[in-house]
Amino acid sequence: MYTKTLNAAEVARVELGFPGVTMQMLQGDGHGMFSMTTLVPGAKVPAHSHTKANEFVFVLLGDFVEAGKTYGPGQVFYGLAGTVHGPHTTTNGCVLLTHYSAPIDFVPA
Repeated sequence: MYTKTLNAAEVARVELGFPGVTMQMLQGDGHGMFSMTTLVPGAKVPAHSHTKANEFVFVLLGDFVEAGKTYGPGQVFYGLAGTVHGPHTTTNGCVLLTHYSAPIDFVPA
């Protein structure tokens, strides 16, 4: 039996400081975390890196534009800590499921 269940629709959305970009923290235990990030059409996250966290991203819905190339549902991205990635944007909106291996920070590129 699983030790925890939740309904993502009931998890608060947190604004990330970029217009049209929100994150829902699905799990975080101080070591790693899972989040669901939503970008509305035209939203943009600048190129950046994370100091300690490896990042694994799965596109659930919509179109995710990574450094000018468009990807769709089922596309997977993986980057080691310190790897610059982005900018991220979307034409029609997207939802991403992301695992971070450690607490995250945001280091602009």
